[in-house]
Amino acid sequence: MIKRGLLLLMFGVFLSLAFLCTETTLAQSGPSGSLPTSGGPAGGQISVSIANPLSFDTVDGLLAQVLSFLQGFIVILSLIFIIIGAFIYITSGGDSGRIETAKKCITAALIGLAIGIAAPAFLRQVSEILGWNSVPSSGVGTSLTLLEIAGNILNFLLSVVGIVALIMLVVGAFMYLTAAGDEDRIDTGKKIVKYSIIGIAIALAALVLVRQVASFFA
Repeated sequence: MIKRGLLLLMFGVFLSLAFLCTETTLAQSGPSGSLPTSGGPAGGQISVSIANPLSFDTVDGLLAQVLSFLQGFIVILSLIFIIIGAFIYITSGGDSGRIETAKKCITAALIGLAIGIAAPAFLRQVSEILGWNSVPSSGVGTSLTLLEIAGNILNFLLSVVGIVALIMLVVGAFMYLTAAGDEDRIDTGKKIVKYSIIGIAIALAALVLVRQVASFFA
């Protein structure tokens, strides 16, 4: 099966490369006494133009089209397996084996989805390392670099941490104000406020540190 799939893939690539030429001109010199072509003298040239049925005419364009197809296929397949994993989890009925299978299915699908979405960034990074003269513009040349993706993810996570810390700070202050002399609620409110302030400080410091480190590699 694997050999057959490789042969089919090679055959498809060969057919794609065969259509890279957008225009083919056939020249024919007519012998003496042959019938003249319409609107021209005898023995004239016959020009036949063959339109390119593909949407690309370079190897870079072929790679971009293959990448786009594989990316869409991986994303759709990952979403299908996420749904399957969720269905197994819902219908597990408390069975630990089915729950574990569902978790593994969802985890693998999420990893595949992340790889499929980040594929253009990987290809752009590789092209920059290898020094390619041109990068396919279809989803690759305009994609974010791996450093930019990592920075955006860290900024998002740190923003979430900061928002949660602010919410917990408000909750702790509310518990402290409404304790009405209850020592347990007062202590709980103090702890919530203290750890919320620490969390906000850590989030702000980490955000500054991430941007500083990112500036070194920019």
